[in-house]
Formats: sequence, structure tokens, C-alpha cells
Amino acid sequence: MSTSAEEKEPQASSPPPPAKKVKTGWENHTLNMNDAIMKADETRHFGNLKDDPVQTLQGIGPVAEKVLEHLKVKTISDLASYKYFLLARALVNAAETEEDGKRGKDSVMNVDKAVDKEYESKSFKEIIEAPVSAIEGLSKGASDLFEELKVKSIKDLAAFKYCLRAETICVLADYEQSMNESERKKQRALNKLK
Repeated sequence: MSTSAEEKEPQASSPPPPAKKVKTGWENHTLNMNDAIMKADETRHFGNLKDDPVQTLQGIGPVAEKVLEHLKVKTISDLASYKYFLLARALVNAAETEEDGKRGKDSVMNVDKAVDKEYESKSFKEIIEAPVSAIEGLSKGASDLFEELKVKSIKDLAAFKYCLRAETICVLADYEQSMNESERKKQRALNKLK
């Protein structure tokens, strides 16, 4: 008994041809931050990573997450601009320029609003060796949490890799081209019309 074409089992349709890949203009670039960013995020623009949660950074485990949550640091941008990291970095940079015993008699230079009273008269080199709790406004509890991350001194905080990586992403985002090759070509044509 023959069956009509309508009664035949439907044939599986063949998969559609792959979409033509859009040229980005970055196909020959080799730079990457694979050791700093989670695998799923390695191909994204720096600018798109800035507002991502800190867990986008490789190595942010439960301990680091707990510490950063306590410090109210939620995004990569928050971490990059964490005021105590920036202060610690400034203190370390200042220590690198300090000449031992050469403070001018009439100097009024100070960082009294940056450190606790007992550290106000210390040299930069002494200050950066102090525990992070020596920073004005950073609690002993926060200091204890930082110790869980092996950040014991102000110098350690200035070199805290997650802050440095977050800062790198945010700075590089300002220098990143976000338009693909086709979009850049259109933009150049529009610019010629002006």
C-alpha cells in the first residue's frame, strides 16, 4: 500500500548554514588576561567587565568574597577604586621617594587624616610596614578579614593582586576600541560627511 506525500514521516531538516562571522578587526591580536578573568569572560571587552561582580576575577573564592562583601565591594570597579587600596598604594609610592632623616625643618607635609594617631609622626617607610588597621577608618575587624587573605601590612594592601587586576581592567577600558571593524568603517564614513 502506497502512502501519499502528506502521510510520509517528516524528514529532519538540515541545520542552517553557519552565520557569516563578523570581522572584528582584532583577529590577529594576541593580548589576553586569561590568568585574571574567569574563562567565560575572557573574550569580553574591558569596558563590559568593569561593572561585573568581583567573582569575575579568577581566584575570588569564598574567603575573598566574604572579605569584599564586608567591605561593601561588589563590582570590579568598586575594587579598583577601593579607597584604602588607593591610599596604601600612594603611601608605598611616597615611601619609595623618601630620604631617611632628610625632612626639612619647616616642613608641614603630613598624612594625619590617613593614619591612626600613633603613626602620624612616622616615616612613610615605617607606615607601610604597619598593619592595615593603622589606616584611619579601617576597623580591626576589616584588618582581621584582610589577614585571612594574607594582607597584613599597608604595603601588602598596596600590592593586593585582586585590586591591581581590577584597576588594570578599569584603566585599560578607557583605551579600548569597542566598535568592530564594520562599525569603525561606518564611523569613518560619517566623519567624512561632517
